[in-house]
Amino acid sequence: MDLGFTVSLLVLVAIAVMYAAFDLFNKRNVPDIFAYASVVVGIIITLAFHQSDLTLSLVVAAVVGSIGYVIYRLGLWGAGDYFELMAISLVLPVQPVPTLTSTAQLGLPFILSVFVATGFAAIWIVPVYYLLFIHRPWRMKPDLKHLSYGFSLFLLYVALFMFIYYFYGFSVDRIALIMLVAVPSAITLVFEEEITSRMVSKIYPRQLDEGDIIAFNMLSMREIRYFSKYRGFGRLATKKLIGNMRNVKAKLPVYRNAAPLAVFILIGMILSLLLGNIVLFIV
Repeated sequence: MDLGFTVSLLVLVAIAVMYAAFDLFNKRNVPDIFAYASVVVGIIITLAFHQSDLTLSLVVAAVVGSIGYVIYRLGLWGAGDYFELMAISLVLPVQPVPTLTSTAQLGLPFILSVFVATGFAAIWIVPVYYLLFIHRPWRMKPDLKHLSYGFSLFLLYVALFMFIYYFYGFSVDRIALIMLVAVPSAITLVFEEEITSRMVSKIYPRQLDEGDIIAFNMLSMREIRYFSKYRGFGRLATKKLIGNMRNVKAKLPVYRNAAPLAVFILIGMILSLLLGNIVLFIV
């Protein structure tokens, strides 16, 4: 293990752990100065130790940042999440040889492996945590629509396995991995409304914090029409929106108990270092 990789790995772990700590213990609020500093540190690391992958590192970080900003503006995740992903992509541009497997990694970007593994962690942790570990009365039992959604999604995964089987043959690893994704994904879709309700708190607009995400799927069309009268109303609570709605007496559903994405990213990063890109197990 050379010095460059050792330093990159230590910095990578430190950044991911700090983001996870802010997500868990600071109400998912990552200080701006830390978010900016993490990207600056990432640039320094990539310039110092990854000269051979410099173009790839900068291009991938730019793509991650651009896509992440769009997703942030759509109100689907917080600003800190895409800053973290940019920092990770800069600190370790290329997927290294995994610790526990010998699967060739094809020179793929490390951040791609982290994306995949983060999603894998999230689809298991979210339904288990919100359905089993949050003790509150059930508000929304699954209806026929959501049962059909879950069953249809499961069938799509079965079709995916048949497609892979046709081209690559049968493998216990392949079917196990697909089922490990299919089952929790279908369960999450079936219990979507209940899981969402456990993430959400209803608050007055004056109690919003900048960067809060409004749960649009918990609003009726009548409520959406009502709140849409206020300029800037959308999934993302901006300073402008909070100012425009400060005197509104109606409550909004806000993701105040949302899953800590930075924790999933930390888990995804660890899985990627240990196993490499999980998708490669399929092919």
